[in-house]
Amino acid sequence: MNKTTKLTSIPLLMIFIGAASAQSQSTDSVKPESAPAAPAWPVSGIWMPPDAKDAGVLTGASWLSGVKVRGWIDGYYVNNRNRPDRATVDVNQGASAVKGANVSIEGRTFDIQRNRPSLSLAEIEIEKIPALGGFGFKLDLAAGETQSTIANTIRGAIGPTASQSTIVGPGKNIQHASISYLAPIGSGLRIDVGKLVTHIGAETIETAKNWNYSHAFFYTYAIPFQDTGMRLNYAWSDTLYTELYVVQGWNVTRDNNSGKTWGPSVGWIPAPWLSIVANYLEGPEQNDNTANRRKLFDTQLTVGPFFDRLTFMLNYDQAKEARVPPANSSDARWSGTTLYAKYKINDTFEPTVRIEDYRDPDGFTTGLAQTIRGYTLTWNTKVAVAPTTLIMLRPEVRYDRSNADFFTNGNRFRSGRSQLTYGIGATLIF
Repeated sequence: MNKTTKLTSIPLLMIFIGAASAQSQSTDSVKPESAPAAPAWPVSGIWMPPDAKDAGVLTGASWLSGVKVRGWIDGYYVNNRNRPDRATVDVNQGASAVKGANVSIEGRTFDIQRNRPSLSLAEIEIEKIPALGGFGFKLDLAAGETQSTIANTIRGAIGPTASQSTIVGPGKNIQHASISYLAPIGSGLRIDVGKLVTHIGAETIETAKNWNYSHAFFYTYAIPFQDTGMRLNYAWSDTLYTELYVVQGWNVTRDNNSGKTWGPSVGWIPAPWLSIVANYLEGPEQNDNTANRRKLFDTQLTVGPFFDRLTFMLNYDQAKEARVPPANSSDARWSGTTLYAKYKINDTFEPTVRIEDYRDPDGFTTGLAQTIRGYTLTWNTKVAVAPTTLIMLRPEVRYDRSNADFFTNGNRFRSGRSQLTYGIGATLIF
């Protein structure tokens, strides 16, 4: 997902796919006398760019020089016109790939509470970018409803023997923890080992890094949140990089079987207005079973910006689970196509439209055989409150529609085929 050299021609790739983390592998460093830069939105991806705020500059402590730091506090208030009863909706969580709690907005990842001001995520990221031949690290500490959803999903993936430290202990609040080494091979082979935020998909856990406030169906159901294992990254040029991942499995911090999940990743910028990323993952994901394998293909295409204002992004995912238990007789398939269009009116307003189509014909990820579509408008508004602090105000309207009775109305479980929500997300980025 990442490159080792700086890519300035397409900032969008830096947002979601890899050049953001690629920049984090550059050997460039911020000069000690540099003033902290104002935060940008969307925040660059999993790995920090070299011009991120330097802890040595912020604190005046020379021993912290080269340690990058950033963070955000995120909350939301959303109204759901279906007014589903929480206890009724929670009945569906056992069949869903994502395990929320007290859910009253269905089909969502983290904005799952209606008519209730909610703290979704408070997070701080700390990273030491390795120089050629040197070591580094990255640590993301997080709290809020988002972490509870992730922990419950991990419990579902591992099963009843899930470690209590993962579910309710300190591990719950460690979103990413890895050590890095930039081997002096060619331009530098970066090796990262630890608990990693997934490289799959055009969206990531933090809404501060995404074009819309709510997450798309593909992110909610089609891909993992996190992986534990190893990443190898090598940049062949300013426009081409390759990666290899070997991990424990989907959403597991320790393996639930004796097999491993692996997959390559390729990123290519064939033109200044075009970027392409392709990912593949394959491995056994069922508890105590290494024979039945899960396969996932993911690709992202970013085009633009046109006239320095309009940018499009397309994300496609396709996956298969072999011989689904308990019958172990048939395979399950799912796929998702998501199209984004973002228009920069000025430095303050940058609305984004998202249209998505998610297909779960076997009901493996959503708990119901269906095709579900979503239409989202997010009015992204930037408000600078200090030289190094930014507030994102994000009013959002979203309409979801299924071809099956998936949505709950009041206490009538799965009695409707559509859901209309509207609300606002607010993120303080520092």
